[in-house]
Parts: sequence; structure tokens; C-alpha cells
Amino acid sequence: MTIRTLALVVNRAKPGTETIVAEISRVCSEVGVTLREVAWPIDPKGLRGADACCVVGGDGTFLGVAETAAREAVPMFGINRGKLGFLAAYPAEDVAASLRSVLAGQARREERAMLEITFADGTFALALNDLVIKTRDVFRMSRLGVQADGSPVNTYRADGLIVATPTGSSAYNLAAGGPLIDPAATVIALTPLCAHTLSNQPLIFSAEAELRIESLDAVPLGLSVDGRPTLDAANRLPLIVRTAKVRLGILRPSNLSHFDVLRSKLHWA
Repeated sequence: MTIRTLALVVNRAKPGTETIVAEISRVCSEVGVTLREVAWPIDPKGLRGADACCVVGGDGTFLGVAETAAREAVPMFGINRGKLGFLAAYPAEDVAASLRSVLAGQARREERAMLEITFADGTFALALNDLVIKTRDVFRMSRLGVQADGSPVNTYRADGLIVATPTGSSAYNLAAGGPLIDPAATVIALTPLCAHTLSNQPLIFSAEAELRIESLDAVPLGLSVDGRPTLDAANRLPLIVRTAKVRLGILRPSNLSHFDVLRSKLHWA
């Protein structure tokens, strides 16, 4: 791909970002690429017309840009200034070399599946990682009913549910005992949070499945999409989750595999 206009999103709350931005500006100037900084938190129209988007921050910053990037069909790559760097794959230690490799077309483009979540109030959202539904009172359980393609799956007595993409399988889903999934797969993972019945284990649904989730009691619930601020679920349930028609393009080092990242971040042998 040819990058003539590069959008830049910077989480300036992260340390060392000014030096990184200066390096990015210098390299873009040298190779004739137009650099356009977009304010963070991002304006939904901020990426329009860009050929790619560089995010300087952590995985949370990356997730905050993902929905807009997917809607505008703008591929993303990240310079990691966070803790983990599952999504922001380029190290901050050698920004110039990393950026030159991307601008020279040496990055590998991966198309990542996303969730489309339609709420009862008519609004909808896209998630690169997950949808989380949880009780607002940490000492109470809720009853959540799940259907797949109109057929009952289960009634969960639990602290909540995580619905995750393969990309998001290594996030909250993994911490809650859910499965790790190759991000090249196109499936939907459903993981209960502290289910009352031990037989309620994580489930994997096909990419074509349409999940309906409803509350079956009056326990106050909150929900969050990709870690965004928690929403009151009262007027948003029942909701529908399906695989989105749009995908997010992610640019990553050509010599870095998903399992390289897992071995490094999870300290595998």
C-alpha cells in the first residue's frame, strides 16, 4: 500500500510522546508524507481521507481509535507507550526505523474481525476486543439469558458475561478463564464471569451466529465496549451481537507473528 497522508493520534498522557512525535514528523518530512495530527480522544471524522493511522500510546489508546478507523477503512499501527503492547506492536525505542519500514511497504497487513453490537435503544457500536456486561454491585449476581440464532443457549447466573473477538481473546477474556484464539480466525467467544454453576464454561460460536443477550432480573447492570466508559445497561438490553461486516486493517512488523507476541507477553517457554 502507498501512504501519502498519515494520521497521527497521540495519547500525550503517556511519557516520552513528545520525542516520538518529533521523530515521526522528521521521518515523514524526509520521505514526503503528509502528517496530520488528530486530537485524542478522537473526533469520529478525524481519520477521513488518511491512508493510514499511527497511534502513539498503549493498547487502550489503540482501542479508542479502532472503531473510527474501521468505519473509515483506514489501517492502523501503533507505537507502544503502554504496558503490554498486544495491539501497539512497534517499539518506542527505534521509532524512525519502525516508521520507515511501514512507509516503505514492509509491514504485514492483517484484517481483524470486529463485533457489531446493536442495543435496544437503537444505537450500535463496533468492538475490536470485547463487549463486557457486569453487575454494578460487586456483591450480587445477575441472571442473563443468551440465545443464538433464536434458539436458547443458557441462562447464566453470574457476575456478568464477556463477548470477545479472537483479537480480544488475549484481554479480559483470558483473565476470566476464556480461550486464546488465533486472531486469523473468525469466531465469537462467550465467557461467563464467576458463573454460579461450574458447568457454565466458555463457548465458541461461528462467525455467522447472532447472539441475543437479555437481563432476566432487576439487578443493575453496566456494559462497556472495548473498555470505554461504562454505560447503564437498563435501556440497552436486550442487545444483539454479531460479526461486523467491516474489518479493521492492522499493520504489524512482517517478521512478528501472533505467537511471537504471546510468547513474549505471557512469558511462555
